[in-house]
Amino acid sequence: MDILDKIQVIKHSCVRIDCGKIIYIDPFLMNGAPHDADIILVTHPHFDHFSIKDIRKVMKEDTVIAGPKMIAVPCKLLTGKDLIAVTPGQKTMICGINIEVIAAYNTAATRPHKRFLNWVGYVVDTPEGRIYVTGDTDDIPEARAVSCDVLMLPVGGSNYTMTAEEAAALTNAIRPETVIPIHYGALLGGEYAPMNFKAKLDKDIRCEIRDTVYSNAMILAYTVAAAMILLIIALYLFFR
Repeated sequence: MDILDKIQVIKHSCVRIDCGKIIYIDPFLMNGAPHDADIILVTHPHFDHFSIKDIRKVMKEDTVIAGPKMIAVPCKLLTGKDLIAVTPGQKTMICGINIEVIAAYNTAATRPHKRFLNWVGYVVDTPEGRIYVTGDTDDIPEARAVSCDVLMLPVGGSNYTMTAEEAAALTNAIRPETVIPIHYGALLGGEYAPMNFKAKLDKDIRCEIRDTVYSNAMILAYTVAAAMILLIIALYLFFR
């Protein structure tokens, strides 16, 4: 089976890999509750990457969860699972699968993923090839040093991750056989982000655009945040 047939993008940055073990990276916006995860890998604690609701939908009794140390306490309290804490640069084996942990951070001062937080991406080593899911990162030396067959990276920009142009520059440096753009949608580069990304790639790199990635998650997030702010203001004016 082709390695690309083993990779599914559920939505946004949620990736499912079937390599003998079922691996989810940043489960989010799951339809249904398959409870089939052998391994869950979390890149960082933002709501669209560390979603307890969606982790519960995919986890089963013997699921193993790995991620940055800072999510250990909420992971235990809200899922009942002890976290395997990972750090950038680490190589580990989980459920018989070799996994490399790669640093993921922003270099742009206005973007929120700071290096000192030790957030991560992952390289999953499968019999068919190496799959690198970068997490929310900029074009950084640690990412450029990775060798992989399939690269999955954010292209949405919007002051969170790389723009389409920045992501293309990183892809051209890594030179995977295939790249799958993720982490774009409403308020994150829009529906044309993956096409803009593809147009900047070297011609010998295959780009596979999955039509499941795009979501309105950020609109929902900002709507909820705005509603909470208005509620707080209303309560303040009422009780002052």
